[in-house]
Amino acid sequence: MSDVFKIKDELKLDYAEAYVVPQPFKDLYDIKTAFSRGTIFNDLYRPYEKKKYGR
Repeated sequence: MSDVFKIKDELKLDYAEAYVVPQPFKDLYDIKTAFSRGTIFNDLYRPYEKKKYGR
């Protein structure tokens, strides 16, 4: 076995963890609008706006 695998086995790293803040179910879109916008939460909708950079 190569030295790289020996070092990896000795480190015993933990998996990453994520913290997600609960989203309250308020101000929701109707089902048709939610599917077209990709979210049921009005507060999370951020449409892509093309910006001009440079001169």
